[in-house]
Parts: sequence; structure tokens; C-alpha cells
Amino acid sequence: MVKKWEIYFINLDPSNGSEQGGKRPVLVISNDAVNNHLPIFTCIPFSSVKEGDKIYPTEIFLTKEESGLSKDSVLMLQQIRTVSVGRIINRKISEIKRASLRDRINNAIKEYFELDNNYYSN
Repeated sequence: MVKKWEIYFINLDPSNGSEQGGKRPVLVISNDAVNNHLPIFTCIPFSSVKEGDKIYPTEIFLTKEESGLSKDSVLMLQQIRTVSVGRIINRKISEIKRASLRDRINNAIKEYFELDNNYYSN
């Protein structure tokens, strides 16, 4: 069973078109009510970055210290997807624990999906 805010390596293959593929870390973002009762979870894939790489508006930069991964990375909000727990390659490798970082990620997700009430006030 996975939990929200945990990071796992999963296999995203097969992928189609511009979908993110391969074996990579993902952040679980589905709530634990789903995670506890269904054999699926919703996640955001990570991609490693190095100095000078372009970071897109739909991506959140995380240092390796923030993510617990071995490299600085971006969370690719444009690649959010729901996957089977059968895609997990290994046990939990890390977790986002800091409340301020969780808030930053939640706010970026709300902005990506235009869930902020300000979008509907006009």
C-alpha cells in the first residue's frame, strides 16, 4: 500500500507518444482513502535536471535534499497519471515530509488544474 507524499521507483512503460516512460521515481499524490482501497494511485513523475536545464512552468524544481533522491529533479505536473500498484519496482525510497514543500506542491497542482477560486470569479 502506498501513501500520499511517498516516492517510489515505478516502470512507466509502455508509454505512448509524449507520455513520460521508463523506470523513474514518482511522487504519490492521491489521497490515502483511494490508496488504501484500490490497486491504483495517482502520481507525478520526476525527471532529473542539471544546471542550465530549462524548467517549464508546469514543473516544480526540487533539490536532492528536498526530495531525498540522488539528483536535483523536477516534478512534471504535465505528466500526472494514475497507475497500477503493479508498476512499483521497489519499496518506498523517500517521502516529502516538510509541510511548506507539500503546500508548494499542492498549490502548483491547484494552479495546473485551475482549481483556485480566483479563476472562477470573473
